[in-house]
Amino acid sequence: MSDIIGKLLKEGESEKLEFKTGRCRLDVLGKTICGMLNQQGGLLLWGVDNEGKPTGLANAENRAAELNEFLMHHLNPRPLLSVAVHQVHGHEIIAVEIPVGSEKPYSLSRKIWVRLGSSTMRADRDQRSRIVERSAAALDRWEREPLPGFVLEDCDSKELQQARAEIAKAGRFGIDVPEANEELLGKLYLYRSGQFSNAAVVLFARDPRAWAPNLAIRITTHSADGEATSDLILEGPAVRILREAVAAIQQRTVRSVAFPKGQLERAERPSYPLYALREGLVNAMVHRDYESPGLGVLVRIFSDHLIVSNPGSLPDGWKDKDLGRKHESRPGNPDIARVFYLRELMDQLGLGAQRIVTECTSLGAEPPAWKSEKNSVALTLFRSPAVSAAPALSSRQADFFKTLRPGQEFKVGDYSESAGVSERQARRDLKELEKLSLIVRHGAGPSTIYRFLGLKS
Repeated sequence: MSDIIGKLLKEGESEKLEFKTGRCRLDVLGKTICGMLNQQGGLLLWGVDNEGKPTGLANAENRAAELNEFLMHHLNPRPLLSVAVHQVHGHEIIAVEIPVGSEKPYSLSRKIWVRLGSSTMRADRDQRSRIVERSAAALDRWEREPLPGFVLEDCDSKELQQARAEIAKAGRFGIDVPEANEELLGKLYLYRSGQFSNAAVVLFARDPRAWAPNLAIRITTHSADGEATSDLILEGPAVRILREAVAAIQQRTVRSVAFPKGQLERAERPSYPLYALREGLVNAMVHRDYESPGLGVLVRIFSDHLIVSNPGSLPDGWKDKDLGRKHESRPGNPDIARVFYLRELMDQLGLGAQRIVTECTSLGAEPPAWKSEKNSVALTLFRSPAVSAAPALSSRQADFFKTLRPGQEFKVGDYSESAGVSERQARRDLKELEKLSLIVRHGAGPSTIYRFLGLKS
């Protein structure tokens, strides 16, 4: 993400990109964000001067929490936003990623703002009318249609309890998370005027397929000649089957390797990055056409690649190549997407595809490919290459890896404490491990983190 922001800083401000210095007040930030929500979405970078030079923010994490709290209290309706701290050129800045609003018009403290070019201004009567007209069409989406006969007792109580806990822990909701299930679903826009929406069924129904047979994820494994050798159908609340699908794919594709005596006896290395699997499936679930017949999200696993496909089509004017780079976030089902985001299963709005590319190539795999056909969109992930020989590890490196799982992140201090060496020696050890492609480094200075990729087979 920091590399992406670095490139954007060179582009200059536009309708979809705004720079704000660290001295900027919360209400001024809120006006810009409100304007972007009412127009084409975008990205606001706080802690950057007008020329695109990062100047940073003191206590950035606290400032980000303060901004998120302000936006959730003063923006109406409550939007889907990503507020996060990033290290750019040695400075901590805050990035607010703003999708095209799904509940227009948005107002900040009861005033409607719009984004015109690189400026934000108060909406006049004609602009407010146009926003309302465009927003009216969104109410016809399948996910917002009421489902007669579906009642609270048809929801999975354990899933609601887990969602409440995860939303509270993530801290993205901006207000106290309601204890009553009906009130919670209302705050999530899944319960309106005494009726539950189709999105509520997707996310929380105890038996979603009893209401819509295509609410499932299917995973098939194929032999070299393409014949299906196994077939798994996962059904249940959306977030639960997402997690089950990721685990099932990892189980079917993980590599294991034996090491010489005196080093690790056995370890596992992912064939596909965890983030790429999760993000690919999340995208399929939040963008899919739920009115299309068929089972829904399909994952096909082959010896050297896998394909995640979903019924649907790209937004008007988009092409396949647009999916692998930064683009405005337009979730096909924003109510469903909001719940995934609040539960920390969606991170970078509009930037997830770029991180998929980065994560895959960091494992040495070919870049992923997106392809849209008449009634479906598919993502192909290529398996990371195998390495014939196990790397030579020192005993302290091997012992440290025993405590990690593939994809786990750690800092220099974690390794230094575990290995019993100075931070200077720890950095030397970690540099060796980077060269062996066993770990990857993100960030710089005190914010540097490392991610364990697993041991190569």
